[in-house]
Amino acid sequence: MSDLDMVYNDINSFGSAGVKKSELKKKYPEDNFEDTLNELASKDKICISKKGTFVYCWGKDYYLEYLLSSDIKFKYLYDSIIGIQKKLNNYSDSIFKYVEKIDCELVEVKNSFNRIEDKLNNIKVDSSNIDYDNTQVSIDTFKEHFDTAIVNRSTSIGWVELTSVKNEVCESCDLSNNEFYSLVGELIELYPEKYELSSGGYEGVVLRGIVHGFVRCI
Repeated sequence: MSDLDMVYNDINSFGSAGVKKSELKKKYPEDNFEDTLNELASKDKICISKKGTFVYCWGKDYYLEYLLSSDIKFKYLYDSIIGIQKKLNNYSDSIFKYVEKIDCELVEVKNSFNRIEDKLNNIKVDSSNIDYDNTQVSIDTFKEHFDTAIVNRSTSIGWVELTSVKNEVCESCDLSNNEFYSLVGELIELYPEKYELSSGGYEGVVLRGIVHGFVRCI
């Protein structure tokens, strides 16, 4: 069995739970592991994305199961599309009677799909661009800049949108978006008593499949 098949079968064995890329990497030769993953992804056999603060790998079919179980909006979109497909099959003999009704539903689904697609694109991680070990900013330095940015932008109720903090911190610390959110996730884990996250927004720290785009100091 080739390395490609071994990695593919290994990833599929974890089902919809997926497997951490870092754990998978320990089991295979360092020199061609990234090439193997990229080849599987280019052949549309696997999906690579973030779950929480870690990068995970899924078999293509299992990734759909994961999204359906973890993202309510995505499930609603998927069910809507399946429902429309069933209607088209059921009404194939008299399709012209339902064109106007289906057209309205398609417009609604398309708008919903565009919003979900934007969300997924914001949190999707290209594995070839991830290398957390190369981040030059220490967690203490990051915390100092992060806290200052929160204070500068804090509202009367204390909540600050992560995207506005990101722009200031990335500029001052020379960080990419991926590095910023990785460090935010690490900071929250280290100081859970100091920070509180809130869901919302189109990008942020992903916890249990939900984007948390707001933060405040407790």
